[in-house]
Amino acid sequence: MSQADPTPAVRPRRGVPVASLAVAAWVVALSFFVLLGSDLLWVVALGDTVRATGSVPDGIPFASAPQEGWHNPIVLAELLLSVVAGLGTPALAGLQLVLVAVTLLVVLADGRRAGGSEVRGALVATLVVVGAAAAFAVTRLPSLSLVPFALAVALMRRQHEHPDRGLWWLVPLFVLWGNLHGAVLVGLAVLGVFLVLSPGGGPWRRRVGVGAGSALALLLTSAGLGTPAYYVQALANEAAARGTDLWARPNLGHPLDVAMLVAAALLLALAARARMSVWEWVATAGLAVGTASAARNGVWLLLFLAAAAMRPCVATGRGSSAGRPSLVPVVALAAAAGVSGVVLAGRGTSVGAPGQSAVGAVREAAAGRPVLAVEPFAETLAREGVRVWAANPIDAFPRDVQSDLLDFLHDGTVPAGADIGVVVVEQDATAPVVAAGWRVVREVGGYAVLERDG
Repeated sequence: MSQADPTPAVRPRRGVPVASLAVAAWVVALSFFVLLGSDLLWVVALGDTVRATGSVPDGIPFASAPQEGWHNPIVLAELLLSVVAGLGTPALAGLQLVLVAVTLLVVLADGRRAGGSEVRGALVATLVVVGAAAAFAVTRLPSLSLVPFALAVALMRRQHEHPDRGLWWLVPLFVLWGNLHGAVLVGLAVLGVFLVLSPGGGPWRRRVGVGAGSALALLLTSAGLGTPAYYVQALANEAAARGTDLWARPNLGHPLDVAMLVAAALLLALAARARMSVWEWVATAGLAVGTASAARNGVWLLLFLAAAAMRPCVATGRGSSAGRPSLVPVVALAAAAGVSGVVLAGRGTSVGAPGQSAVGAVREAAAGRPVLAVEPFAETLAREGVRVWAANPIDAFPRDVQSDLLDFLHDGTVPAGADIGVVVVEQDATAPVVAAGWRVVREVGGYAVLERDG
């Protein structure tokens, strides 16, 4: 009998973590372009109100236009963004970069577990960032859904390969997600496909339990039983019906939409070569339909395809090769965080609230009267305590108010008979407002402030 070699085996180091380095590089690159967009500061404004009063306001307190039974299930998101915004000018943009980085790292981890290589991971991460540029470089409320979506999909894929009781973790994840943003409905739809078509759903009792639990989790919000009404109002708003603004369909004349469609096609080609399962094909088809109905949904299609696109074309052993963990990704991501922080601080007010420098002038001109302003400046005014006529969330208002607001945003038509004291538009867009009997009283920060003539 031979004597065992007492020398412990030395685990080889993993190769260069190219994919993680790519994520770090993209985070730094995004720090030069990230900004605050519409559908963000109204959430901060409500969070400020909740923190100041200790209670959830009835409706939208910063708007004077008529409202109709708006339910508010996302108080957690409002509080989170309010706290972050209170940390300083670049804080919200910094949060956006953190969310993007964590989302990409979750996708890479999912792809590596399926046998994906570092080079392929770097390619996939690049395609996702380029394709989702509109979602990654502009800070909005939907950004809070990025990490939950990536985590939910990663968990489903793991359960598809190794079914166990870990599937129940989706229920608390959906509880949290439902308190952050309405894209939880996208996750619920993907989960429904998984539970019906994937063997990873396990025994039927588990499938039914997880499905029902995840659906009921959507009621565990600040709106309670009013949450379904919130979703109905949000999905049926006038912008969605018109297919405009944040609900616009993909436009081949828009470079970012073209980039999204090309990236999705390439990721789909890579994923198809790696042989997606039936449930993944059906979910992809559903997400593609969602993307066709509104370009904003393209980010979910890209994230769903990403990890599948990392899989090797030829079946190999699952998971990346064993080896000693490398500190390179940690150091690279820490360095990226530091560099991005310096970049954001150096950009000053350009990463702050849009039109912040014009708030004082508008406040003075309004003198307490309601202001009708373009987006996203209207949300900046709301956050600064200036009363606006109407702004996001558009679904909080009756259909006629929604139509009037969209008409103003698109062609400068001021609602006739509405109680509006001041109108604010870009300096080069005053003509239709002036033609309707308003006069420019001040120009500041790229905006024109108008009052009724006479």
